[in-house]
Parts: sequence; structure tokens; C-alpha cells
Amino acid sequence: MGQRWAAAIRFIGIGWYIVSCILLGALGGRWIGQKLDGETGAIIFTLLGLALGLIAAFLGAYRLVKSVLLNNNQDKKQG
Repeated sequence: MGQRWAAAIRFIGIGWYIVSCILLGALGGRWIGQKLDGETGAIIFTLLGLALGLIAAFLGAYRLVKSVLLNNNQDKKQG
């Protein structure tokens, strides 16, 4: 039962990681765009930041899920 909760908590952490990457990318892009060029730049940099955030979220989530699944399989083999 404890291993299930540990895996569930890890997956919740992965979800928060995805959300934070996407939000930070979009908000950071908007902030940079407003500082540099105003309204048009904000749109372009927001989309660029969103794209970078999505890429970072995908790659990071892939690595984290892979790690969780490998640890879960190793725990099952030992137990």
C-alpha cells in the first residue's frame, strides 16, 4: 500500500512540474516581449516561451516518468 502512495505522489509531482514549465515559459515570454517591444513583441515572445515551456515539460516529464517506472519495477522484483 505504501508503494502505491509513493508512486502516486511522484506522479502528482510530475504534473506540477509540467504546469510550472508551461506557465513559466508563457509568462516569461510575455514579460520579455513587453520589456523589449510592447504589444506585438509580447505576443511573439509569449508563443515562443510557451513553445519552449512545452518542450521542457515534455522532456522533463519523460525523464521523470521513466525514472518512476524503473524504480517501481525494481521494487516489485525485490519484493
